[in-house]
Amino acid sequence: MKARLIMLLCACSSAYAEPWSPPPVIDNSVYPERSNAPKPASADSMLELMGRMDQMQAEVRQLTGKVEEQGYQIIELQKHQKTMYSDFDERMQAFENKSSTGAESFQESTPSTESGAAANAAPAQAADAAAAPAPAPAPAPAPAPAPAAAAPAPAPESSVPASTAGDEKQQYQQAYESLRNGQTDQSIAAFNALLSQYPRGEFAGNAQYWLGEAYKVKQDINSSRNAFKLVIDNYPGSAKVPDALLKLGFIEYEQKNWSKAREYLTRVTNDFPDSTAAQLATRRLFQMDEAKH
Repeated sequence: MKARLIMLLCACSSAYAEPWSPPPVIDNSVYPERSNAPKPASADSMLELMGRMDQMQAEVRQLTGKVEEQGYQIIELQKHQKTMYSDFDERMQAFENKSSTGAESFQESTPSTESGAAANAAPAQAADAAAAPAPAPAPAPAPAPAPAAAAPAPAPESSVPASTAGDEKQQYQQAYESLRNGQTDQSIAAFNALLSQYPRGEFAGNAQYWLGEAYKVKQDINSSRNAFKLVIDNYPGSAKVPDALLKLGFIEYEQKNWSKAREYLTRVTNDFPDSTAAQLATRRLFQMDEAKH
């Protein structure tokens, strides 16, 4: 019995002897990359740097877009300002041409009137001189023509309107030069003084128009609008009526009162088709039609 047990134990020990063999030796030297521990950390750093670079590039693109937008706005403002000043210069030049032409005609008409009066006075004196000796054959009546020779005495009365017109013209030119030189407040006061002193004068219509321009330079839109309306209401025969209508249309356009702007601009093209103001009104109406589409 004991012998069987011993034989059984020997058989079991021999059966389980192989799993208890020692594990094989592995040489780690053939895998050098496993010993490099910092590599994962360097990869994370590269990813982080790339993320920061992408973020910086996005910020640069955003800033570039803002700069381009601001540059575009500046260009548009410059165009608007250039258009405004060019229009103002055109009006100024047109007015200067009309003013110079009117001044020359005024200066030419005054001497002709005076010469005509003198020419009319001369035949009258001659007729008086011829008629005076007829009833008096005696030499005594010879001094009688002397009072007739003094007929030009009313000349100072005829010079009064000329001096008044000269004063009005001088005040108007001074007010206009003040506006042209950028002295807006001074020009406004001068135009108002001229209109108060000469409400129906030769230059009243033009003064009323340039008063509206002066208020517009000061960005006083309500006063400018009222001044231009007074040109149309108080001086319907003035050459500045089409320009006043044009400026009213521009004011309403800038205030985005589209229907009112179209009304004024259409009135310019219909009532004054051959004027420069009608050409400018046509351009603005074309712009309004293009904006609709």
